[in-house]
Amino acid sequence: MALDILSLPAPRLLPPGLCSIIEPDILYLHIISDVAIGLAYFSIPVVLLIFARRRRDLAYPWVIPLFAAFIIACGTSHLMHVWTMFRPDYAVEGLVKLVTAAISVATAILLWPLLPRFLALPSAELLAREVAERRAAEARALASEARSAAFVEHLAEALFVIRIESGERWIIETVNPAFERMFGIAAETLRERPTEAAMPPEVLAQVLPHWRRAIATGRPVDYVVEAQAPVGWRVWETVLVPMSGADGQVERLLGSARDITRMRRLQSDVLQSARLATIGTMCAGLAHETSQPLNTATLWLRNARVAGEAGGTEAARTRLRRAHDIIESQLRRAGDLVTRIRALPGEEAEAPEAFDAVRIVDPALRQVAMAYAAEGVEVALRSQAARLPVLGVPPRLEQALLQLLANARDAVLDRRATDPDAPACIIVTLREDAGEAVLEVEDTGPGVPEALREAIFDPFFTTREPGHGSGLGLSLVAAVARGMGGRVEARNQAGGGAIFTLRLALAPASSLTTPVEVLN
Repeated sequence: MALDILSLPAPRLLPPGLCSIIEPDILYLHIISDVAIGLAYFSIPVVLLIFARRRRDLAYPWVIPLFAAFIIACGTSHLMHVWTMFRPDYAVEGLVKLVTAAISVATAILLWPLLPRFLALPSAELLAREVAERRAAEARALASEARSAAFVEHLAEALFVIRIESGERWIIETVNPAFERMFGIAAETLRERPTEAAMPPEVLAQVLPHWRRAIATGRPVDYVVEAQAPVGWRVWETVLVPMSGADGQVERLLGSARDITRMRRLQSDVLQSARLATIGTMCAGLAHETSQPLNTATLWLRNARVAGEAGGTEAARTRLRRAHDIIESQLRRAGDLVTRIRALPGEEAEAPEAFDAVRIVDPALRQVAMAYAAEGVEVALRSQAARLPVLGVPPRLEQALLQLLANARDAVLDRRATDPDAPACIIVTLREDAGEAVLEVEDTGPGVPEALREAIFDPFFTTREPGHGSGLGLSLVAAVARGMGGRVEARNQAGGGAIFTLRLALAPASSLTTPVEVLN
């Protein structure tokens, strides 16, 4: 039956079914649908709450109760619609819809700002990929850790870690197998034990100053320790690296020790062999050099005895005087040889003083130039410094210069003997170089053989024929250089000839009390 709604009066509340044409099938369709929707809406919040309760790692957990309230409100509105089909409680239905609208609007307002954050959350695929990458990184880290552990296990050098605790308490944290082999101590007897309980007192007394220095400076420290170990006497070299914590304070010391016992023994053997060889060379040279003046003196003593027995003739007296002169010169030669030997260590009998090297070189060079000029050897001074303050004994520097000049003269004359057209020139240079006083003697001789450049400064080494050199000249120069805090070097020129360079430490210019003398 159809009813025209416009012809009805306007009551406050109308019975159900009067606002529309209701077919029974349609009525049941609405009832079943609304009830199903309402029941589903009531069950969904239960699922959400169980999920939120079991998953404590949700990014925004407060959204779950909000959604639950929104869904329950929506389900209530559907059930209320079914109720009003049988009872006209439209005011209650309106209130329910009002609450549902408020919750819906609040949910929408709160969800829109969260949308970028929700989109930023990693997806399941991304999470799976991150998990796979993390597992791969962990596998690589474990493999790297295993390789590092194998490296430490098989390292030939002994490694140890010292943990520093309050009150300067040292704890041996760990050692590697090489440490056990080197010192013959099991790692179990050392780990997590104080050093004073695990190490001999004599060893601890040697290493503690180095440990304290590493902590104080925060820099690596290397040192050598000699001590008795269970496997015997050992000498080991240690490099200690301080390891700082987050606060910048040194918390641990990482040490790497290397056994150098065998190397020290070899060095000692080589040094002993070198000493014996040097002593043998010195004895042979000393015997050779001193035998000549002593033999000559003995021979002329016999001549003096014969001259004395011959009577008082003039020829006998002349012969006797000559014998005395020769004996005196030969004994003086032997005494000079002994003086040179005593000067080899480089120790000065006189106290060193600051003096100007230019004032010593110039007069000595003028004197030598006049003597060498008679032999056709030219001597020139090439000075680039007004003065060169050095510390030492002036006569010793003059003696070293004269020896270098004598060697240069001999080299020039040797070359002139084989090549008459070769230049015969000696050039002396004085200059300051890199904070050192440099004295160079350059000659035009044949040069120094490369194989002999280091040996020429050894005592009793000479390239001269027997009787023409003691082999002490250049060793004396080296001794003077050492005594003045310097060194002597030899090198050859590209065009022929040798350059002997004497390098001495500069003294403060204020230490010179003599006025500056300008050389012409």
